[in-house]
Order: sequence, then C-alpha cells, then structure tokens
Amino acid sequence: MDAKALEQRALPIPDGLDAPEDQVIELARVWWNGTGPLMNIRPALAEPGAVGVVLAELAWHYSHAYAEHRGLDQATAFKAICDSWSAAHARAAASAEGATAQ
Repeated sequence: MDAKALEQRALPIPDGLDAPEDQVIELARVWWNGTGPLMNIRPALAEPGAVGVVLAELAWHYSHAYAEHRGLDQATAFKAICDSWSAAHARAAASAEGATAQ
C-alpha cells in the first residue's frame, strides 16, 4: 500500500487542540496490518506513568466507539479490552526483553 492510500485511511487531527502549540504533540500512530499492530511512538510525556492514564482513556473511548459503531454493550466491550490487556501484559512481562505483548 502506498503512502497516499495510507494517508486516505488516516484519522483526522482532532478538534479541540486549544493548548499552546508547543504543548500539543502526537504521542503515537498505530496501524493494524492484518496480523498485528505497527506503530511509531514518541515518549514525550515527562512521567512514564502518564502513559497508563493515556492507555486507560484510550480503552474507555474504544469501548464507547464499539458501542456506538458496532452495537456492542459498552461495559462488555470495556471488559473485553481490559481482559485482553491483562493477558497481553502478562505475556509481555513473562517474555524476554524486547518481546511484544502479542
């Protein structure tokens, strides 16, 4: 797939980025290639623990999106996301350094 085709599938920049320009930064860009995620990440947050907050917000928003766009129950979707996170996290923690959570 070429860059133009990928750009057409990219999500738009969200509304509401009203902080000063030097405080707004893209943290991650994640793509799914059919078998797993491919990503570029920027460790720009001063505290690594803040990434946990971002991931929790992401899970919450994903569960609502699944409810709105896929007709799933939001609480069920959120539980599935959290359960999958826990299982993947346990695999990653048990793996050799450098392994992914898949």
